[in-house]
Amino acid sequence: MKLIITIISLLFCILSFAQTYNNPGGTINTCSGTFYDTGGSGGDYGSNENIVTTFCATGGQCMQVNFTSLSLRTNDILTVHDGPTNGSPIIATLVNGSPLPGALAATSGCLTFWFTSDNANVRPGWAATLSCVACPVPADYTMPTTSINGEYVGACLVSDCGPFTFADDGDLAGNYSNNINNIYRVFCPNAAGQCMQVTFNSFDLFNTFDYLLVKNGPTQNSPDFVTPPATATAYAGVTALNSNLNGSTPFSYTSTDASGCLTFRNFTSGVSNASGWDATLQCVPCAGGPNGTDNNDCQTMTPLCSAATITGNASGPGIVAEGCNGTACPAGGENHTNWYTFTAQTSGTIQVTMTPTSGTDDYDFAIYGPNVTCGALGSPLRCTDSGLTGTTGLTSIALDATEDVTGDSFLQEITAIAGQSFILVVDEWSPTSGGGYDLTFGGTASLDCSVLLLPIELSEFNANYSPEYDVVDLSWTTESERDNDRFEIEKSVDGINFEVFHSMKGAGTTQMQTQYYTIDENPYNGVNYYRLNQFDFDGNSKYSEIRAVNILNDDYDLLSVFPNPTSGQTEVIFNSYSKEEVNLKVLSSDGRVVVDMPLDATPGGNRFELDLSNHEQGLYFITITTGTKTYTAKVTKN
Repeated sequence: MKLIITIISLLFCILSFAQTYNNPGGTINTCSGTFYDTGGSGGDYGSNENIVTTFCATGGQCMQVNFTSLSLRTNDILTVHDGPTNGSPIIATLVNGSPLPGALAATSGCLTFWFTSDNANVRPGWAATLSCVACPVPADYTMPTTSINGEYVGACLVSDCGPFTFADDGDLAGNYSNNINNIYRVFCPNAAGQCMQVTFNSFDLFNTFDYLLVKNGPTQNSPDFVTPPATATAYAGVTALNSNLNGSTPFSYTSTDASGCLTFRNFTSGVSNASGWDATLQCVPCAGGPNGTDNNDCQTMTPLCSAATITGNASGPGIVAEGCNGTACPAGGENHTNWYTFTAQTSGTIQVTMTPTSGTDDYDFAIYGPNVTCGALGSPLRCTDSGLTGTTGLTSIALDATEDVTGDSFLQEITAIAGQSFILVVDEWSPTSGGGYDLTFGGTASLDCSVLLLPIELSEFNANYSPEYDVVDLSWTTESERDNDRFEIEKSVDGINFEVFHSMKGAGTTQMQTQYYTIDENPYNGVNYYRLNQFDFDGNSKYSEIRAVNILNDDYDLLSVFPNPTSGQTEVIFNSYSKEEVNLKVLSSDGRVVVDMPLDATPGGNRFELDLSNHEQGLYFITITTGTKTYTAKVTKN
């Protein structure tokens, strides 16, 4: 008798946990069961239905639904919401012809199903199983769905070496949204000598109508990666990632752009949707990535000492994301930027003209001030996001202080008071850093660096790495000094927070040239920033400009070849610590020298186009010999 009672009890438990729910409406707390339309198993749902049913997980878990069948009539809609009401975010919209969406999970406990049908003939509806799962951890970053200030960029530039997670806008639990119109966002390294790498852990887009472009660079039209598993054709003829690529996961792309950045651009058609993607991004060592020493970042900005014309060019946005507020100009932050600072020596107007070398390049700019710092730029005093190419700047006839993508590229001149300083960032939106631009100043105010620089006459300040001794040589020269007590030499790893590591006695007062020299015996791997703080006898002090040195250990100081394999043209990328002549040599697999030539290298990342088109297919060995090191790499010619 006890055995019979036990069996009956077990059957009762099984039946009680294996509940069947025929879209009853209301809220149900459960962790298991089968969910049907009102027709149940084998029946049809009714006409003119408008039913909201919510399932909430128990025990601190999240509800998950797995659809096993789906057959709806035209005009009938089932929406799945991540939350306890039909006003919660939609994670799936199921209509006639929708594919089975797979597993859909809530992010905060409950899933809500809202079904509406018209008064026409009906169909079998759906069958699904319910279960409880651990609540997913949201991705660190998701794909934006709307643009900033009328542009295609949907979020501010992210500088982060991770590793971090990146998902479609449905995050890790839901489907992505419909009708995303080519919105993009950019991820860049926050350390020198690094390049972004993305690894897709899952990837499922609806057919070929929806696609994701992965771009090699920091802006909307940077070159696309088109290597497998990208399909050959896609919606609107774009070569892109689309359809269900889970059979190919994991797959990765690594930036080879000088910026080290990756850009992701998303289009969804609105026909239907799917689970999207989840990916991991992180930095990997690379040759030719950002060096952290150029004026791509505010903390390494270049002082402008006069109204003379200067020539500029940029390889990327640097290693610090700056200037973007996510709502207005500059809409997405940086693309290819140069940072400058200038000070008004006399009161008056300041005009600026930026003239691209190529008239088809699109340059924007922003000016911050007066008297702001890199750590607290605030809103820009002047800013243009104009989509026009060619010349841009500040003029005496323009009336607007800021403009979006529809602007005419010209803004109102600045009226400055003597002693006021300003920070200028010039940003190239075009996909590659081309021939650069000329920057010309006008107006009635004169510019002078003396307000920013030392009270002594400093003619040079240099910082150079000596790899053979693993030290940084620091030298500076004064042409004259007045009441100069001492120099304190400061260093930093971020260009913002400095600490004193050495002090040197000054020459007091002299009209003679004086040279100073010291070393940093313990530089960090990565970027080291240096500045001088000069003290008068009365205690007053002034800072110098910042100098930066990028030090790469053997894990980062390498030779890259891209593409590899190659059908002919490939790019050889390597680092150099100085301006020097290096030797490039290419050997075939049988030891024959097929290329032997000198190259002119500059400090930082160097790139050289190698043409193997006229050579046989096979394996080749490449060596670059600098004054301090020999780099080696292999390349396959197809």
